[in-house]
Amino acid sequence: MGSLLVRNGELLEAHGATERGDLLIVDGRIAARGPNLVPTEDIEVLDAGGSIVMPGLVNAHTHSNQTLEKGLSDALPLDAWMVIASYGGAGAVLSAAEQKISTLMGAIEMLLSGTTSVVDCARVDLGVLGDGLDAVMNAYVEIGMRAGVAAQYTDIDFFSSLPVELIDGGEELLRPPRARPDEVLAGIDEFLLRWIGRHDRVQPMLGPSSLPRCSTELFEASVALARRRDVRLQTHLLSARSQVPFALSRYGMSMVDFLGSMGCLEEWASFAHAIWLSDRDVATLAASPSCAVHNPVSNLKLGAGIAPAPALRAAGGRVALGADGASSNDSQNMFETVKMAAILHRIALEPQDWPGAEDVLDMCWADGGHVLGANIGSLQPGAYGDVVVVEFGHLVPGPAEVLRQQLVYGELGSSVRDVVVDGDLVVRDRRVLTVDVDAIRAEAADITARIWDTLPTRIERFGEVEPTLARLEKAVAKFPLEFRRSACW
Repeated sequence: MGSLLVRNGELLEAHGATERGDLLIVDGRIAARGPNLVPTEDIEVLDAGGSIVMPGLVNAHTHSNQTLEKGLSDALPLDAWMVIASYGGAGAVLSAAEQKISTLMGAIEMLLSGTTSVVDCARVDLGVLGDGLDAVMNAYVEIGMRAGVAAQYTDIDFFSSLPVELIDGGEELLRPPRARPDEVLAGIDEFLLRWIGRHDRVQPMLGPSSLPRCSTELFEASVALARRRDVRLQTHLLSARSQVPFALSRYGMSMVDFLGSMGCLEEWASFAHAIWLSDRDVATLAASPSCAVHNPVSNLKLGAGIAPAPALRAAGGRVALGADGASSNDSQNMFETVKMAAILHRIALEPQDWPGAEDVLDMCWADGGHVLGANIGSLQPGAYGDVVVVEFGHLVPGPAEVLRQQLVYGELGSSVRDVVVDGDLVVRDRRVLTVDVDAIRAEAADITARIWDTLPTRIERFGEVEPTLARLEKAVAKFPLEFRRSACW
């Protein structure tokens, strides 16, 4: 943790007026703010030159293993995309060293566009599980980002994660779990024990992929492990319409109610996507201390649906923002995500219900911090010293509300000049200081070339299952759903 004086900035947060002043960061925490602060002896000084100084953006959901797969798919719905993107059994397998390069590439993109913190649901091949997860953690340690790495795992065969009983002969596609819960979690628990308390910025988390992709026994064991090790957990929730009939068939209740029945709707749990929620689900989630993570860009690209994020917030719930993985978004730029979160819902809601610039910045900063369990997203004393200097450039200085609107609707990260994490300068004058970016990009190019060699096999596998998926899509579309009319499905 570093100490730094950020001098002469226009201090901007989600709410309230801006003020011209300094930030004093000592031992990684903001110690003071105000005009003309005097640095302690030998403290480093960063002159913001009157530019905007704001909290670092928080990417509350992504997958570092996908970073080198940008452009993997074009016009594919979610369940079909899952086949191309590896879950169908035909994807590229990364070694531990390749996993590290993939993670670093995503981190470089995030830092240079103003993101200082991330929740990474990293999927690592079981053959290199321990080394692969360590490689992801070490990548974030080396580059200097704040990260929660939620080791992602499953035990369910692809078609067994879908409501195949809706189509003729679908039951024949079901398979039993591939392994016992204790077998799946043994290596995951070792990962937790290696990293709990090991590094101030990087924490291990649990990432059971989703209820449909995990046996009930494995998910329950994951919840128990999160409690036993006192770690945070992130999973996918109702990211596809097909998961609504799946839940009713397998659990006899909604997926949100089932999560509640196993004690998972807690402060330490977060749920990526949360699209296909009923009014009851919205009320249940909002009443819990857990947090949903809205991924608007990814959801639109895959045609997955539009999450009722405004309704969740109106009911008092927490909603953070995520970019999602680079093979489904395909960007790790949180400015893009923040803008989309603000404007997407305007085609379905009345103007008085539209989220504004303050709302989406609050989601990114405050609720993103909640997902990580960290005091970030703030410039107040006591918060971690994760700050970004944004030059005005094409922005014209104005009142606080105008600056927030300019950042949300008119900025895509090109104006980010300096990035500080924990009081340490990790980007200065648009250059990453902590790693050799050119060397990493050169290695990434070689790995990516090998990944694309697997594409014909992926497409062949997709061709084998596409007719079944098409039948299932039609059956799911006929399944009766009752949701709020304001949601754009």
